[in-house]
Amino acid sequence: MRFKQEPEDILKGLGIYHANDIDLDLIAYSLNAEVKRNALSDCEGHIIGTDTNAIITINSNAPTERQRFSLGHELGHWVNDRNKNLTYRCNVNDMRQRSPAKDNFRQQKEVRANQFSAQLIMPKHIIAPQLNSMAVTFDNVRLIANDFRVSRTSAAIRIVELSPYPCMLICWSKQGTRRWFARSPLVPDNIWPHRTILNPHINFQASNAIEVDADMWIDDIAASDFTLIQSVFSNSYDIFSLLWWKNEGQLIALQNVHSSE
Repeated sequence: MRFKQEPEDILKGLGIYHANDIDLDLIAYSLNAEVKRNALSDCEGHIIGTDTNAIITINSNAPTERQRFSLGHELGHWVNDRNKNLTYRCNVNDMRQRSPAKDNFRQQKEVRANQFSAQLIMPKHIIAPQLNSMAVTFDNVRLIANDFRVSRTSAAIRIVELSPYPCMLICWSKQGTRRWFARSPLVPDNIWPHRTILNPHINFQASNAIEVDADMWIDDIAASDFTLIQSVFSNSYDIFSLLWWKNEGQLIALQNVHSSE
């Protein structure tokens, strides 16, 4: 699903070219949306709109980073789903939605709103120049999260999307089951992470920029012959492994193994 208005165009139209200038309340005002903050028990964000104006309510009990993402999410609904009777109540699961069912139109809209929020808060024209010389490590995930006032998870996803280096982010349950993963455009489609981790108490130890055997995370019989750089971190729900092929030749060699089979 495409955006009806690109987040980057909205920002550039307002003259926003630095992370510190991304004032979401001001952006909402420019789009004829009023922002309120109240304690909400059943959702993280709520929008009511007509053809021309909207009222967005954000859960004031949520952390600042969550409030910002929720506001960006509701603005995504306002820009892309506007009609005479626009109403959405979006909970934590909506905000975490990444892979909608093909026949679930509501889920597709939630995923689009999440993508809109990420691109509005961490726009390519601002973040990409920073990533050009930035190693794919947990330390830099924290740096981006602090600069753009987002969660570490959101920062890591955006880094993988835009980094000029081959990398991958994998989300796991605490029991070791893969929930989802994102690979950068430089990682071939036939490079997949394991579905389950047999020794989560070992793999899931917090780390930053440690070189390990690739088969620790990658589901490939040849992966044991190669290495990558791992960083492991967690949030309240999940475990994340951030993988970086610092030596891109290792990834190319693994790909060549497939090509020769």
